[in-house]
Amino acid sequence: MARIAEQEMTTIGDDAAAAPAVERAYLWSGEFADREIERGFRDESWNETIERTRGIQLIILVFAGWSFVDYLIFGPTLLFVMLCAGRMLSIPLSYVPTHFFGKARQHTSFYASLTAFQAYVFGVFLLVVNAGGMAPSEHALSALIIIFAFYFGIPNRLKLNVFVSVVATVAFIAVLSRYDGLSLRSIALVALLLLVGNFCGAQAVRVTNRLRRNEFLTLMHHKELNDQLSAEIAVRKEAQRAVQVTEENFQSIFVAAPLPLALIDPTTHRVVQANKAALELFGLPDDEMESFDARRVFADEDMRLRFGAETMGGPRLRSFEARLVRKGGEIIWASISTALVRFHGVPSFLVALQDVTARRREAEALRQARDQATDASRSKSEFLANMSHELRTPLNAIIGFSEALERELFGPVGNPRYREYAEDIHDSGVHLLNLINDILDLSKIEAGHFKLHEDTADLDAITASACRIVRHRAQQAAITIETALPRPPLSLIADERALKQVLINLISNAVKFSNDRGTVRIEATVRAEGLRIAVIDHGIGIAEEDIPKALAPFTQVDGTLSRTHEGTGLGLPLAKHLTELHDGELTIVSVPGEGTTVYVDLPASRLVSGQHHIDDVLEA
Repeated sequence: MARIAEQEMTTIGDDAAAAPAVERAYLWSGEFADREIERGFRDESWNETIERTRGIQLIILVFAGWSFVDYLIFGPTLLFVMLCAGRMLSIPLSYVPTHFFGKARQHTSFYASLTAFQAYVFGVFLLVVNAGGMAPSEHALSALIIIFAFYFGIPNRLKLNVFVSVVATVAFIAVLSRYDGLSLRSIALVALLLLVGNFCGAQAVRVTNRLRRNEFLTLMHHKELNDQLSAEIAVRKEAQRAVQVTEENFQSIFVAAPLPLALIDPTTHRVVQANKAALELFGLPDDEMESFDARRVFADEDMRLRFGAETMGGPRLRSFEARLVRKGGEIIWASISTALVRFHGVPSFLVALQDVTARRREAEALRQARDQATDASRSKSEFLANMSHELRTPLNAIIGFSEALERELFGPVGNPRYREYAEDIHDSGVHLLNLINDILDLSKIEAGHFKLHEDTADLDAITASACRIVRHRAQQAAITIETALPRPPLSLIADERALKQVLINLISNAVKFSNDRGTVRIEATVRAEGLRIAVIDHGIGIAEEDIPKALAPFTQVDGTLSRTHEGTGLGLPLAKHLTELHDGELTIVSVPGEGTTVYVDLPASRLVSGQHHIDDVLEA
């Protein structure tokens, strides 16, 4: 309702250009064109309408008392009795609208009863006119007074008032025209007088209706403004209460917090307030708190300047660590967090401190331990590399001399057992040399000294060479080695010796851990990501949690001294490192008791023909 009233007030308040819109807001009678707004106006002004109707009841007493004049004119006649009864009946009829329909707010019935009452009153007056008790001019003046009373005294709707008054005027002229000796001119003048009276009365009521409704809209608009103002005041009071509660909660948390907290003026850097933990940390008395410059707690001059520049309007500090001077001159490391807050309506910096001296010391100790471990690992790698070089020279001599004895290059040895000893020496020397070569390669990789000698290499040739080297050992265990390579053959950019070493180590492991009479399969497939080489066996397998251990140097899954399979644990780690040097990745998928698959994934850039070759192979 208030929204509609505001819209109407806005329409009424427009300039002359908006006049048609204003006219459309009202009917000819001055009532609102919008029924909902008109209903609201009637409801708001209903009490006033009832009071005005009750005022008619006092006027009707005068109308009823006019019976005395009738008696003087007509005397104690039947006509007088009829007129007196008619006038007296108007008194209870005047109570019908208020008592029967007013309290129940039955608008239609109320206005209908008012209209009927008006018609009745004028009907009684017409009986007097018809009796001819007074002069025509006096009757005309009385009719005009009654019509004005209808318009200005009875709170009926204008269209009903106009209807009753016009009908009453026509009826009065018809009765008056029956008078003998009354000229047509006189009748026309009386009719004109009454029509002007009707027009003036209707126009006055029309203007009054619009003024009253304008006032109603203004009151509704003011009421809405008052409601909005009251709502805003309530919201503001609630916000003030929330701010007060928030500040009280903040103060409670601030004081009771175990961490040192302080509020600092961002302009002067003076401490506005500090909790007990902050006062104890820096030995700051309560009486000196407000004059204490927060920048004095920093041990480094550059941090004092930085803190000042940042809080003076530069980028706000979030979190940083700095050295602080605590009570007694002790230097500590603290993590400092700042946030701009409003305290008692004034901007302040909330600074929180956390002593991280112990963590800093632990971090420094860990850094030193890491550096020591790195140095130790580097020394170990360099030692292994140097020792490998030192051991290879005598081993080569041992292998050479044992091979000469075994083959009897310079004549018969004599006793056949010497030849067996020479063969054992040769095999042991070869095994030890292979071990030293693996250690040397792994040491070079860890030390960053291993260099790839990349060139175009044929995948089929590398695979065949690796299988040929391992085949003797596989034949001893009756293990079959199968290959499934792409067609046409692939060429790679790789270090042929390193890639061959990868395959030798993987195939050797597959043969070593396969069951007798098993099968080891080497597959190669071209995918969108590049080349994938898979070495598959159906042997004892590896548990998922033991795979990282299998990829660690000098470690075997079976770590007991009585382990079943020999080896130093360098095969898989060396293969992994050599694969990564080729920008590839080595992964192991294994199920205990079912077998192991080792994948070597090389990027597409390693293929000689690049992506075109990949597309051709995939299409094939």
